[in-house]
Amino acid sequence: MTMRVANELSVRALRADGDTPECELLHEGVVVGKRLPGAVLEAAVHWQDHYLLFITDDVPYEEALHIVLLDAQWRPVDCATLGGPYTTGSFSALSLLAPSTVRFRFIGDTDWELELLSASVFRIPLLGDPVGVTRPFGFTRRFVLRGEPKPQSGGWSNR
Repeated sequence: MTMRVANELSVRALRADGDTPECELLHEGVVVGKRLPGAVLEAAVHWQDHYLLFITDDVPYEEALHIVLLDAQWRPVDCATLGGPYTTGSFSALSLLAPSTVRFRFIGDTDWELELLSASVFRIPLLGDPVGVTRPFGFTRRFVLRGEPKPQSGGWSNR
């Protein structure tokens, strides 16, 4: 099955009680009962029976991009956050590259590439992701994120 932009998904921002904004996911206007980090759905991609979501916080001068891969039952199977303190950027230039790669621009004046994996693969926590990418602690992943962000003043720096 090919990838496609999933216009049937949207989010509704919820009142942020903490530091990270949250939203709820809607499919064709109907709430699916899933709360996600972020406030603005920048893009959604349908791939196999999964949805790949790109959600920003909508916080000027400290933007973050939450990338979430959901299965057919709306359960997260992998996620990562791109950003850091005092980093700015905007999501743009989404392109779908067959059969399972997505390219986009975000923080660090960088073209990012995300490769979707058909099965979970082993990963070593805290290693292997580009500068500015964080993931929850775990030993598997379902996508690989590649990019070489340029250092930003006050934000991250290349190691």
